Amino acid sequence: MLRFANSETFQISGSKELGSLSQNGLSIVGHRFITIRNCPQLVSLETEEELLQLDKIPGVESLVIDSCERLNRLPEALHAFPFITRIQLESCPGLVCFAESNFPPALKELRIRNCVNLQYLVDERENNNKSMSSNTCLLERLEISYYPSLIWLSSRGDICNRLQHLQIMDCLKLSSLFLNAKLPVMLKYLDIRTCPVLECIAQDFLETTDLESIDIRCAEKIRSLPRGLDKLSHLQEIQLYWCPNLNCENFGVLPKCINNFTSLQELKVSYCSVDISFPEEGFPTNLTSLAISNAPKIYTSLVQWGFNKLTSLQELEISGEGCSSVTSFPEEGIGMTLPPSLTFISIKNFENLVFMCSKGFQNLTSLQELRIYGCPKLTSLPEKDMLLSLERLSIQRCPSLEEGCSRGKGREWSKIAHIPYVEINMKT
Repeated sequence: MLRFANSETFQISGSKELGSLSQNGLSIVGHRFITIRNCPQLVSLETEEELLQLDKIPGVESLVIDSCERLNRLPEALHAFPFITRIQLESCPGLVCFAESNFPPALKELRIRNCVNLQYLVDERENNNKSMSSNTCLLERLEISYYPSLIWLSSRGDICNRLQHLQIMDCLKLSSLFLNAKLPVMLKYLDIRTCPVLECIAQDFLETTDLESIDIRCAEKIRSLPRGLDKLSHLQEIQLYWCPNLNCENFGVLPKCINNFTSLQELKVSYCSVDISFPEEGFPTNLTSLAISNAPKIYTSLVQWGFNKLTSLQELEISGEGCSSVTSFPEEGIGMTLPPSLTFISIKNFENLVFMCSKGFQNLTSLQELRIYGCPKLTSLPEKDMLLSLERLSIQRCPSLEEGCSRGKGREWSKIAHIPYVEINMKT
């Protein structure tokens, strides 16, 4: 057992037999920073004496508990800890709820991971007299992941209006975020991943006007984004990945207002419905990163509108599922060129792509990395003069091109011999 304690710090790790802190004459009273790890028999953090004497509530500021399998509850008076600002819980399958009434009044950061039997964070159904208003809660960052039993975040409906960062991952039973279908009004970052039965994020974004980032991945049942997306004037990032039911008909107002997002810098739409398209008005010209996969209508819109109009674009990732008619990139017939600001290009899964058009690569003097993957008919690269700035080239699952790029003897080798790092089928 590793044990360390002084006037500020209490740490204990690897005590396989410890069932309670009082068993070894230990106490969390008087310590500011508490860390308890790998104590599989630990059931409770508080002694009976501490449980009865609320005037001994510890001045704890940080609490970290990891791999305490039998721990079935946190201190009963946790909601009254006056100074605690950070709590991290991991791998504590005995916990069913985080708090029975509300969050500690000064808590700003809460991270909970792999507590497989946790059904809710705050259960206030029988504690209405203790309930804390969401307006007085100070929580700013909430991260929860791998909760196969999580049903809701709070039985109250909302959680904390000051919340700015919300990340939810691998919650297999979570069907809605908040029972009142509203997001915290000060929210800036919304990150939802692998919640397969989640149907509704919120009714609207009308009160969440400070939102800067929306990242939704692997949410198969989400059919639409909340109303009011076009009112998010501070939005900088939108990432949508594997939301197959999010289609053009119920995609909300995103396609209609996308070119009005003057703050938007990063846009990624991958493996959602192939019916999603964008308007003729085009895309935000201030984008610095753009990625699309399995989105043939978006690709067609980009080609018709013109990649070159994205004058701030630095990273471009295109995956060509459903683009069987594309034989060149950029498309030669319309004289399409790429923006000179590009530093990174990734081209993937164009089943009939034959060649890369040198004219489209003109003036890419800042291009540092080019990745090509899954283009079985591709035989040639742009001319050497178009690739002089490249520092890294990666080619995978492109058999014809791989043969042409054979070191020292391939027909394309002279174009890439100057590049410092060349990787072909994961071999350098």
